Amino acid sequence: MSQEIIVKAEPRSTSGSTAARRLRRAGAVPAVLSTLGGESTLLQLNAHDFERTVSQHVSAQLLVTLDVGGKSCMALLREIQRDGITGRITHADFSQIDTARKMRVQIPLILVGEPEGVRTQNGVLEQHLRQIDVACLPSDVVESFTVDVTNLKLGDDITVADLQLGEKFAIHTRPETVVATVAEVKEEVVAAAAVTADAAAAPAQPELSVKKGKAEEDAAAAAAPAAKAKGK
Repeated sequence: MSQEIIVKAEPRSTSGSTAARRLRRAGAVPAVLSTLGGESTLLQLNAHDFERTVSQHVSAQLLVTLDVGGKSCMALLREIQRDGITGRITHADFSQIDTARKMRVQIPLILVGEPEGVRTQNGVLEQHLRQIDVACLPSDVVESFTVDVTNLKLGDDITVADLQLGEKFAIHTRPETVVATVAEVKEEVVAAAAVTADAAAAPAQPELSVKKGKAEEDAAAAAAPAAKAKGK
């Protein structure tokens, strides 16, 4: 584990949606801690401090030291829920961790380097897998894994089986899962875009000519009866 992340919490005695809304209005985030004994402990967090802590890390699942009223325990931040409009955190779920036992976590994969297929072959890098499921001891949890894609040529890919994470990590994601690939830019898409651009840039003169001709015909038709009457 790279550094200790401390999250301060306070016990709460109220539950339910009404109580949760009241907490949020007061600047708190309702949370739940699942203990090793299978019990659920109701907590509340300072919304500003917790948001700042989460925003400083790549992974959504964080191993933290949870300080509840002065008593600490190791816990995994399993899930956070956010408001669909404001993006603010509305709820957090923690699970207490046994530091002597391996645990399953989702760790982000960060691609590094510019692929040869992008640099010299006009390809495009596509990332298909953004986090990997591994088991490890709590002390070995890392913020993310980096994947070097520098040597990927056009049509090449990297699968989970190609990753070298070390003996500390047991990978549970299927080995054939594609992590990243360098794909060819499809010519049909480029051609279609060019046709659309040409059509948008083309002058609308023919349509104006038709409208002008129609106007002249209408004027001539209106003038014909007057000319006939004058002739009589």
